[in-house]
Amino acid sequence: MAISNYTNLQTSVESWFKRDDLTAQIPDFISLAESVMQVRCKLVEFEATATVTITAGVGTIPTGFVGMRSVYWNDSLSQPLSYITPEQFDAMRSWGEGDTYFYTISGTTIRTSNTETGSVIMTYNAKFTPLSNGSPTNAIITNYPEAYLYGTLAQAYIYAEDDKNTEKYSSLFSGALDRINENNAARKYAGATLQVRAA
Repeated sequence: MAISNYTNLQTSVESWFKRDDLTAQIPDFISLAESVMQVRCKLVEFEATATVTITAGVGTIPTGFVGMRSVYWNDSLSQPLSYITPEQFDAMRSWGEGDTYFYTISGTTIRTSNTETGSVIMTYNAKFTPLSNGSPTNAIITNYPEAYLYGTLAQAYIYAEDDKNTEKYSSLFSGALDRINENNAARKYAGATLQVRAA
């Protein structure tokens, strides 16, 4: 059976698991596998853009944000901002060196070294929509169904306290995630020449 949606994923997992007494737990196993994929799979399909209002140097990052790709001031200069750590940010502010070039992330807020009011435009990695009866497909299961299968089976064998198969399917899952990220990087930077800035 081709694995292409939430329903036949559950059927395939039950078939591969060779047990029919844990059917009710399979959605939980899928959710646990997805929690790993939310962190490790940052596909171009899951990138989003948002305009964030900045008030006195502070704004609220969008719901579902998991990582910044780029951010710039929404003004006539469209000045890109560079990331620095919260510690560096606080030190810079204490020295009175604030300008428009830096930002940091603290909790659910973005802080900019420019303390004026305005807005920034962010391109960021966002969480993908988990599989459910109401949302039976997403880009991962459509393009990389093996990741869902191996990840779900790894969680099932953890539940069953089967160390040998846990190790087997965890390894297969990790390999699938590596291939996803390699393919995603190839698509994201296809034809681009990346330049390394000297330290």
